[in-house]
Amino acid sequence: MAKRWIVTCISIAMALLWALPLLWALSSSFEGSTANGNQLWPTEATTANWSMLVDPGGRAVNIFVAFFNSMVVAVSATVLALIVCSMAGYALARLPFRGNGAVLGLLLVTMLIPSEVVLVPLFQQFNKLGLLNTYGALALPHVVSLLGVVLIRQFIVNLPEDLTDAARVDGANAWQTYRHVVLPLIRPALATLGILVFLGAWNDFLWPLISTSSPGMQTLPLALVTFRSAYGDIDYGVVMASTILAVTPPLLVFLLAQRFIIQGISSTGLKG
Repeated sequence: MAKRWIVTCISIAMALLWALPLLWALSSSFEGSTANGNQLWPTEATTANWSMLVDPGGRAVNIFVAFFNSMVVAVSATVLALIVCSMAGYALARLPFRGNGAVLGLLLVTMLIPSEVVLVPLFQQFNKLGLLNTYGALALPHVVSLLGVVLIRQFIVNLPEDLTDAARVDGANAWQTYRHVVLPLIRPALATLGILVFLGAWNDFLWPLISTSSPGMQTLPLALVTFRSAYGDIDYGVVMASTILAVTPPLLVFLLAQRFIIQGISSTGLKG
């Protein structure tokens, strides 16, 4: 019992330490013109900083346009990645074909390649396709997740084969087995993959910086840099308000899906 209380107290302390920077940023977003980032609680609370996000006065991009762009990119990339990776993982796990092991090994080796290595070829490819400065250019690189394919494949491999065998005996084809038997059983893995893809697309900075040149197509990470450059230490509260706006959606997604995420990680052998 004592050990349980000790572990609980340590967990609470770690949670408070983790939440302290967020509380500081939230407090600073309501600080007045004297905001300098040194106060934990606002001395003169105001909502003017949040009003400047709507009307930046010509000094920066509209943060809500960038917020909308990031939401479109993150949601579309997540949905497409769940479809593509679940199909690929199902094929590698339950549809044996010649070279199955070689394909899986190639995926594992390819995961070792840093993403920065393929930025120039990727840019040239999207340039030839005429997709630069579009939502497609921002979302498609996140759709094919090698980690997602391996994660889904490992989850499906751990499912009892009797379930898929019974579906085939009843006359179900590969698509019907995937749709009605496998998909409902891999929801934890899909939730884990969904949050990983969403966070990757939401927080991506380098690829949007390269693939977009129009202010109207900027994503939130790019807009935050613009805000930081435009306001700096003059209006520190505006920068903090834009930061809180940026971190809120990922936090909400994680809180809503954390039960499935933990179950998915523990079931696929990815935990330490």
